[in-house]
This record gives sequence, C-alpha cells and structure tokens, in this order.
Amino acid sequence: MTKVNVWLQDNLLTPKPNDFYGRVKPMGTIKIDDIAQEIIKEGTEYKKETIVDILSRSNRIIIEKMAEGYSVNTGVFYGHISVNGVFNGATDRFNPEEHRLIASFTSSNELRAELKKTQVEIVGTITNEPVIGKVIDSLSQVEDSTITPNNVILINGNRIKIAGSDASVGVYLVNQADNTRHKCEQIISNEPKQLLVMVPALEAGNYALEIVTQYSSGNSTVKEPRSTQFEHVLIVE
Repeated sequence: MTKVNVWLQDNLLTPKPNDFYGRVKPMGTIKIDDIAQEIIKEGTEYKKETIVDILSRSNRIIIEKMAEGYSVNTGVFYGHISVNGVFNGATDRFNPEEHRLIASFTSSNELRAELKKTQVEIVGTITNEPVIGKVIDSLSQVEDSTITPNNVILINGNRIKIAGSDASVGVYLVNQADNTRHKCEQIISNEPKQLLVMVPALEAGNYALEIVTQYSSGNSTVKEPRSTQFEHVLIVE
C-alpha cells in the first residue's frame, strides 16, 4: 500500500486560530531517468538507455497528438486541448494576441483508485514555516500559472518576508529541466504577507518558486534559514 506524509499548516483563509489545512510533504521531482531506474528495479530485460528512449518517444508522441487535437488517455491522466478567447464573428481568425490553446488534464480512473487506497499519515504541524499562497503575474494578471520575464510578480502568503544574513536568503525560480536556480535580485516590496518581486530574464520552461528566509515574526529572525516551495509550477513561455 502506498503512503503519503501530510503536514498540518495554518489556514490563512479563515479567522479561526486553530484551523489547519493538510499539505502533502514534498518528496522531490521524478523525471524520466528516475522512472527508468524504478522499472529496472522491478526487473526487465531492457537497458536503462532503452527505457529512457521509449519513455521520451512516448512523451513526444503524446505532445504531438494532443497538439493535433487528439484526446489522450495515458493510464495516468486524460488530456485534451481547448481554445481560450473570444472570436468576433464567424469569419474572425485565430490571433495569438487574443486567443490561446491550453491543455487540460484529468486524473485517470487508475490514479483515483490508487489515491483512495493511499494511507495518509499526519507528521505534525508547521505553524512557523513560510507559506506561499498565491502568485499573480502583474502583466497578465494570471494566477498560479504563467509568469513574465523582466516583469513583476506578486506573491501572497504568510511569514514570507525576506530577512536574515545567511547567503541563501532570497527568492528563487528553479528550472525544473536542469535544477538551475535563478535568484530574483530585485525585491520591490518586502512584507510578511506579500512580496513584489522582479522576475529575471528567464528562458522558456517550467519553474518552481522557492523562498528562503530567516524571518520569524515582528522584527525577529531565526538562526537557520527556512525554505518553502510553491505547490504550483510556474511557466515561462
């Protein structure tokens, strides 16, 4: 049986002092190499390079077929694309400035069944840790999704003020493809519940937002830096 560890964290959306919400303890990111290694552990006649090649081809074909309008059922998710934006009249054309193709994903029956069987263990509370609640791109006003290089993002949360003398303190965007960490050098507004941060000149890709701070409360700091990652992946197009 699978098991997942869950922290209880302050619920900032209610006025009740003893309200908590469950936050799954992050276990890291699994990539194609890791999946191949797990297949080898289970026993297979194929070499790791062969498995990685097959998985990479599978991903490429799924991407191409979805982009062509096919719905895809991988056994993990159901995926399809749709169009955002308003068309002005029956003869209007697709305009990338006004319209956008987006991908949508739904958990498969197999995944939902596995989640029902998963054992949940509460491993404690983290009431003093920094919490990222929402990220808004100032240019597009999109929440928890795309961000724009060389523009400002608004980060809402709790205990996220950047404070302390440790060299690691700061706001980072971590490229999920190669784990390159990009520090946001310009912090325009720095408050316990809200940050305004300039996004660096990032290449297209998927990024994890990470905050490292020694802030505690009021004007106090803690000895060791605390870090937290936003639960949503942020996309640079």
